[in-house]
Amino acid sequence: MAGSDIFAEIIDGDVFNYYSDGQWNKSSSGKYVPIINPTTRKTHFKVQACTQEEVNKVIESAKTAQKLWAKTPLWKRAELLHKAAAILKEHKAPIAE
Repeated sequence: MAGSDIFAEIIDGDVFNYYSDGQWNKSSSGKYVPIINPTTRKTHFKVQACTQEEVNKVIESAKTAQKLWAKTPLWKRAELLHKAAAILKEHKAPIAE
């Protein structure tokens, strides 16, 4: 998956970036957390180990975004979710890798 252009912003090497304020970010901590399959004990992927400050910012951004989303008419929310589903279906092969 790391070689796919559609994931260029999402993954940095073998570490997934975190999403906030409409963009993918790399944590200032410079650290990551391995996500391990408990059955095989193998690392499947790694995610950014965000600082407390970064986590707080993400939470505040999400609260702000939710207020805007709640004001969006139902028909528009449905339209956006259908578009998101179409994009996921279109890219299901690289997502499944």
